[in-house]
Amino acid sequence: MPPALPAEPFAVPAPSSSAGTAAVVPTSEVGTWGRPVDRPSQAALGISAVLLVAALVPAGCAWLASLFDFAGFADLGRRRRFLGVTGFSASFLSLGYIAYYLRGGPRDPLAPVYWLQGRALAHGELSWTVADPLASSRAGHLLSTLPDHVSGIFPPGYPLLLSAGFLVGAPMLIGPLLSAALALATWALTRELAEAADFPSPRVETLARAAVGLSIASATLRHFTADALPNAAAAVAVTLAISAALRARRLKDRRFFVLAGLAVGAVCAIQPVAALAIGAIVLALALHARDRRAVVWTLLAALPFVLLLLAANRAAVGRALASPLARYFAIFGAPAPGPHGRAASLLLQLRAHLADIDNLEPLALLSVVPLVGREAARSARLVGLVVLGQLVVAGLTGAGETGAQRSLVCIIPLEHALLAVALARVFPGQLALTRAAVGALALSVLGFSVHTARDHQRVASEDLGRPHYEPDVARDANVTNGLLYFDDDQGFELAYDPQVPASHGVQAVRMRGDDHDRLLYDLLGHPQIHRYTATGTAATVVAWTPPNAGSDTWRFEAESDWPVAGVSSARVDVTEGPPLCASDSHALTVTPWASGPAGEGSGMLSLPTPRGATPPDKRNWSVAPRAVQRGGPGVATLDVVVTPGGPSLAHWTWQDAGKSQGCIDLPAQTIELGGERTRVWLVLHAAGGAVTLDKTTLRGR
Repeated sequence: MPPALPAEPFAVPAPSSSAGTAAVVPTSEVGTWGRPVDRPSQAALGISAVLLVAALVPAGCAWLASLFDFAGFADLGRRRRFLGVTGFSASFLSLGYIAYYLRGGPRDPLAPVYWLQGRALAHGELSWTVADPLASSRAGHLLSTLPDHVSGIFPPGYPLLLSAGFLVGAPMLIGPLLSAALALATWALTRELAEAADFPSPRVETLARAAVGLSIASATLRHFTADALPNAAAAVAVTLAISAALRARRLKDRRFFVLAGLAVGAVCAIQPVAALAIGAIVLALALHARDRRAVVWTLLAALPFVLLLLAANRAAVGRALASPLARYFAIFGAPAPGPHGRAASLLLQLRAHLADIDNLEPLALLSVVPLVGREAARSARLVGLVVLGQLVVAGLTGAGETGAQRSLVCIIPLEHALLAVALARVFPGQLALTRAAVGALALSVLGFSVHTARDHQRVASEDLGRPHYEPDVARDANVTNGLLYFDDDQGFELAYDPQVPASHGVQAVRMRGDDHDRLLYDLLGHPQIHRYTATGTAATVVAWTPPNAGSDTWRFEAESDWPVAGVSSARVDVTEGPPLCASDSHALTVTPWASGPAGEGSGMLSLPTPRGATPPDKRNWSVAPRAVQRGGPGVATLDVVVTPGGPSLAHWTWQDAGKSQGCIDLPAQTIELGGERTRVWLVLHAAGGAVTLDKTTLRGR
């Protein structure tokens, strides 16, 4: 089955009645509250208590500064030491999130696709070629193009970062490194806002450090820098872009527009929708500089990343200006809408985003203070425009419950900077500001302990409660080469390397439950073969052999070829359920985009030639498809062709309407396979409505 896109990652849970669990307020308006539920939240409660005491006791801040004197917290002039310690702390906490909440590897349903794209880019490939049988090397959220190319559907910016990690053998370190970069970028942006507001030097540094503290305390940033997701990388790029542009305007130095352009280009390659707001603001600042070279330098700096995005689009769908993600959703269906309307959904996501900023919604509302009143600096309002622009884009793109919260992660550092400036507006004295900054950090840590920790505990326990593929499990089973079959798409995508064949390492393949599995085993000359199974309790690797060895009857399920390689004017889905006659209770349905009698569309499935490791001899095969009737108005035709658009070797037709739902075993037809015909194509054409194909059976004659 195609994996569904995730719903919002921090949805409000149902109340728990288990003994020993914390009481939870299940109302979506206020989130979830209760006593600490795990070791990190218990430790956070203790840390928040210490910070609150330090903020409230008159000499508490001085005592706290002396306690961390090695970090340069007390001496505002020790910037490098402070940034080094805080960058290390942010990275360390992200590593802890990987170990404790993610259980050692990528967990988000979309992370395996980024992982696979990063591994492919480490080999210099934006798309890759797969061998027969094609169905064994394809999975959900991958886009197939004729005849045998596969690519990921996501922009290439974040996979490019992951590829650097793969080249050094440590891709999971990319996230913790982004944590350190976020701390530095947040510090730089806050300094720009404070300088623009004409604060004295000690207050400028205090504000910058307060923003860094809030950044480190944000559990959401720890999550998105731990998992293999692009949101934290986009946050770094957005923050650097606005910071560099503001610095270029303040110093009247066009060279900083080069950095701003590079950052905007990076946002475009990482999260293109997020580039709309930040790109407009940076370009406006460059134009306002009244220096043509500033605009030219900004655009030229962004160009390499834009070209990378266009090249990835072309490799995936054949056109530079076409979006692989949009094409994938058009062909295979967009994510299902949430249970709420769009307006209600966005309000819920906005509430969740407020918690994402610093774990406590009321504290996050302070970020509005620098944007209002006569004292509001122009730089702060420009940052506010970027935040507002991203909020508008999240609403207009229809992200709703499936993605609005994720798309807003990139503006969290901007909100941390605004929140720090708000503290200076509310607390004008230096001592009062220091105590307020410590108090805000204490409240943020406390918010994680009693409020948002449950959301992250749910991240740890959802799905299997572990990564779908753990390399150590395969190594402990002494699996060093051969075929490793996976029951699910996510495990396959995490383990698959387009450049590693079974003869030179472990070749990950997708188990299909039909004779695709046997055919691959025969094609490679019966190599060592294992099956990887992951459950909530354990992951195991066991020796395995595909069934039906030696049989001259081959069954190829239509849904095994999902996502199909060729589609025209139609959506292609895997359907399940009744009628019960469908083998494995699944089938493949082609639905024309246009409804009504004029609607027509088609999907193309590969049909491999049964053979062994040597080239097959020519022989006749009996081909017998089975169709499913669901009672709709669709009229189906099915053709066997050697090449797309070529003449038909066999032809069937049927109507989806019938007296009752059921299956039709279409009459067998004989075709010649073998020799140069190692693969033919099944073209399923639908007219007037959806049509469904269950399987195709080949019998040697």
